Amino acid sequence: MNTSKLRYIVAVDHYGSMTAAAEAIHVSQPSLTRTVAELEKELGVVLFERRARGVIATPQGRYIIDRAARILADIERLNMDAKDYRAYRESNLRLCISPPPLVTLMNPALPRLLAAYPKLRADLKSVSTERAISLLRTGDTDLIIGPTRVLEERREFNIIILKPFDVCCFTRRSHPLASSKTVSPQQILDYPLILPERAGSSPEITNRLFGDTEIPADHQLHIIGHFPLVCEVVAATDAVATVGEAYRHNSEFLKRFSILPINAADKLSVCCAHRHDFELSAPAAALVKMLAR
Repeated sequence: MNTSKLRYIVAVDHYGSMTAAAEAIHVSQPSLTRTVAELEKELGVVLFERRARGVIATPQGRYIIDRAARILADIERLNMDAKDYRAYRESNLRLCISPPPLVTLMNPALPRLLAAYPKLRADLKSVSTERAISLLRTGDTDLIIGPTRVLEERREFNIIILKPFDVCCFTRRSHPLASSKTVSPQQILDYPLILPERAGSSPEITNRLFGDTEIPADHQLHIIGHFPLVCEVVAATDAVATVGEAYRHNSEFLKRFSILPINAADKLSVCCAHRHDFELSAPAAALVKMLAR
């Protein structure tokens, strides 16, 4: 039994004639008649009573034909839903950035993507690593952009390595360290430090910035995941925070803040993570390609 046979018997019932049904569904009348007979033999039920001017469903046939019609309607609905879902995925991009400083990766890429896909709707969240992983697991986001080490530990995700990310520290322009020609990790730790999260990817960032220098357990540490709020705290206090290397060239940012002259021990390895059972849409694949360059 297959959907073609179900369509045949539904058509025969609808048109009341083998000849009329064959013409309507574009098959030969002998082929249709043979297929109906094969299905009757397979089911062990006579579906139609043959009459001089056509056919009519038997009582047993009526039950089977009506059920076949419901099955075909469900299949059609399923196909339409799948088509709608594919269209939704191609027109919507749900993306999590973790930790928030990595959002600067989107500065050149996202405008280019939206220019290439003018009807695309972008939903970008800047969240903690654990929150991003939770959203990806439940299917509430399509992609995570984050540190490779943290995400590749999750075996259920497919990992695509992107271009390494440079991290730097910034302060208010009048900060005591802002005028220094060189700044050491130990000098930074003389002041409060702002990180986007306590666990997750924050150790990745501090390791790249401070190398072997450890942050004391009693150090004044602020955990703030919202970058605009981080900027306001830095502007009003002596706190030091992290930001993407791209901000070294952001004239509006540099009117309020200074990038400290400390070289990271290494660039941060970042990646794109998506579920193994999730095939990237065309816009998502295009974004990953941009970020990997």
